[in-house]
Amino acid sequence: MKIINTILLFLVIAFSAFAEGDFVSVNEVAAKLSNPQCIIIDARSEKEFKEVHIRNAVNIPVENLSSKEPVEGILKSKEELAKIFAENGVSPDKEIYVYCSKGNNAGRMYWVLKMMGAANVKLIDGNLDAWKAGRKPVTKNPTIVKAANFPAKMDSKTLLATDEVKAKMGGAGVVLVDARADAYYLGTDPKSKGHINGAVSINSDVLKDDAGLLKPSAELKKIFESKGVSKDKEVILYCQTSTRAGLLYTVLTSILNYPNVKVYDGAYNEWVAKGNNVVK
Repeated sequence: MKIINTILLFLVIAFSAFAEGDFVSVNEVAAKLSNPQCIIIDARSEKEFKEVHIRNAVNIPVENLSSKEPVEGILKSKEELAKIFAENGVSPDKEIYVYCSKGNNAGRMYWVLKMMGAANVKLIDGNLDAWKAGRKPVTKNPTIVKAANFPAKMDSKTLLATDEVKAKMGGAGVVLVDARADAYYLGTDPKSKGHINGAVSINSDVLKDDAGLLKPSAELKKIFESKGVSKDKEVILYCQTSTRAGLLYTVLTSILNYPNVKVYDGAYNEWVAKGNNVVK
């Protein structure tokens, strides 16, 4: 029992020590659970949410923000997105805290909320595992919220379409980053035949330590720079449906302060659906 308590104490200290940029510790969020100006979004599936979630959190599965047809993963219209957020009590003037299981869903939610005008969006470092390890309150009960006002506007300067990616790729000042798992990048997974030509691989999993916490900024900086992803370049991120790409976007913009980061929303799925080649 003493060993378990020691481990838990170490984890709690770690949560506070390494949270940077728009990543916050479970302690910070726990202190605001009853603050009416704050709202917590669980970006996992409805099934996972019903099993257990952070007390007072609302469930907005990240896949609900995208369409299934004609290509899986394309963002819905700004009107549809605004309706989803408003119905769940989210407004752009609130403090918004987002979590999921591994950070990828939360990262995409962050990117979308930022485009939709939400100024104060944070990700819970370590997600639900960190929350549980810190012995913070969880529940299975649904959260009842009042509908909010969320304007249907979007600043899409960080969103790229296929034609825009094709026009930019290969340029000296542009670097394309594939955030998928290694097997997808290499084309050894049945769901992938490879990657977009010229893309470098930065698996979103490498940004976190064994406990699921984000690595310190100095380590993150080394990871990106080792692949030629430097601040002086326009960085274009993608994955299978640009979900993992959202986590990289959050790290690059809020921790490492990269000035020119874009997300190819259609990602691998749209790229191949439009008949474009990939390489292994």
